[in-house]
Amino acid sequence: MTLTPEQKALYRGQLAEAEAALHQLVIGKSAVTLSYNGESITYKIADEARLRNYIRELQAKLGIIRSARRPGVRA
Repeated sequence: MTLTPEQKALYRGQLAEAEAALHQLVIGKSAVTLSYNGESITYKIADEARLRNYIRELQAKLGIIRSARRPGVRA
């Protein structure tokens, strides 16, 4: 899938925001909120794995990594 420059910019912005949110969780903030696609999602430390998965999905869309799935996990 080829992304338009606008899509790349959008995903890069979302990725930067998600990585900053993960950083906040890791350093002890109790909750962080991200907004994308017209929705807001609040992540808590218990949701760290979900946030990491979202980051992998964005990285996969941008071609930074090959797949959002972990090795050995089948769809």
